[in-house]
Amino acid sequence: MNLRTPFDQQLFLRNLSVQGYRFSYFPSIDSTNLEARRYLNSTTNPQPGILVADLQLAGRGRQGRSWQAPPASGLLCTVAIPIETPLERAFLYTASMGLVIKNVTARLTGTQLQLKWPNDLLREGLKVGGILAELEIIKGEPWLALGFGLNISLDEDDLLEAGIAGKAGNLVPYQVVMREELLAKVIEEFTDYRHALLISMEHIRQEWAAALVTLGYRVQVFQGDVLTLEGLARGVDENGTLVIEDDAGKQHRIQAGDVSVRLPGGRYSA
Repeated sequence: MNLRTPFDQQLFLRNLSVQGYRFSYFPSIDSTNLEARRYLNSTTNPQPGILVADLQLAGRGRQGRSWQAPPASGLLCTVAIPIETPLERAFLYTASMGLVIKNVTARLTGTQLQLKWPNDLLREGLKVGGILAELEIIKGEPWLALGFGLNISLDEDDLLEAGIAGKAGNLVPYQVVMREELLAKVIEEFTDYRHALLISMEHIRQEWAAALVTLGYRVQVFQGDVLTLEGLARGVDENGTLVIEDDAGKQHRIQAGDVSVRLPGGRYSA
């Protein structure tokens, strides 16, 4: 298990082999996404950036949910980047980040993660991380604050206190994970994916779709606490929309909402 020591900026920078990013570290902050958006709106010539914090006081997940964890118990990062795809395909940056975290985790630790539509990372049915993308228009040009939070060293007391015992876990169980090395490898591979998106967006969309645990299962869709749809997740379209076929054979396209996957035996995952 990780010792909860502050993020080592110099160790991260020594491990990072790509250039072109402005790096910022915060022992404590409201939210790395909020800080990235403040930066983007405060300068006339923004640069791609990497923002890391050991503690977020107003961290958020999808649909405005709070995201809090003990200091230095996770990897909390936002990457600020210009959007170089058509806006309707900007979801591919989120998809790419999910694939990158999945790939890097497997290479460094041997742990196999699953991606759950649209932006959750699972290990053996437990949520271990999530991604939150927020759009900013700077001088007429679109930028993305692409944030992600990964659980690294939560213990049972942390999970119980947060009310997520049995639903969430650490990225890698029972292993020490060096956050600085993990992030360096994530940034390097994500940079490769950014370049690949300029060449073949469809290839990455297909790679993402193949990695989604959601597809091929019966799912429930919730808006808040209200169940709005149940059916079979058939696929994702060219814009990342989830296609669900209900029991009458009608197809529905879901752009937002909580999707719960029914697992073998009839139960639903978180």
